[in-house]
Amino acid sequence: MGSCTMNVFPGRISLVRHLGLYNAFHQHRGNQLVHTLASPFVYLSALVLLQVLLPAVLIPFVVTSLVLLSLADWRATLVYGLGVIAACVVAIALSHAVAAMPLLLGALLVQTLAWTALIFLGHGVYERPVIVDGRPVSTGVYFHRGYNRARNLGVAPNAFDVFLQFSIAPLAHTNDLLFSLGLRKDLHEAMTAERTSVLERLRVGCPPLAEDELAMEDGGAQPAH
Repeated sequence: MGSCTMNVFPGRISLVRHLGLYNAFHQHRGNQLVHTLASPFVYLSALVLLQVLLPAVLIPFVVTSLVLLSLADWRATLVYGLGVIAACVVAIALSHAVAAMPLLLGALLVQTLAWTALIFLGHGVYERPVIVDGRPVSTGVYFHRGYNRARNLGVAPNAFDVFLQFSIAPLAHTNDLLFSLGLRKDLHEAMTAERTSVLERLRVGCPPLAEDELAMEDGGAQPAH
């Protein structure tokens, strides 16, 4: 798995496991398409809001977030970063071309519509429930149980793991694009195997990354990676 992450990766939980956890709740192609189309509007409108409200913070915030993400996955961050840089240029240009209040309201509207599409269309319409402790449960469990904040995973995260899982969506979406182009096959296969393990742990009532508990349920067999 050495090709999937950099040696400087500071998390206790590997990139493959972070991606597998996220992907377990974003499996349906319809949901993935909604995220691919709507997420750029979430990012762009957020950058516009930041540019309007705290313009001095925009560039340091973007640079810091990209540096941190690159510690986990520099290849995906490189691709994602090109899009973010373009979005920053657009946000700055809009702030000079449009009055602050209309731009602020427009960005809030775009943010609201994008999140509505992600939650109600992507997850509500397309994404199938996951089986948790033998029962079908909405994929909203990813948020309700705090998995998106690296909580209740069955493994102890450090501060970087919390940041990474909370911020994993850009890396996940970028890698989905790279996978669709036939790139990063090793990472795709490893992530798919980890997703299967996550879903199996949930099915038998274990935390999503608790390997030892799953091994006991399976009579000592370790999940595949």
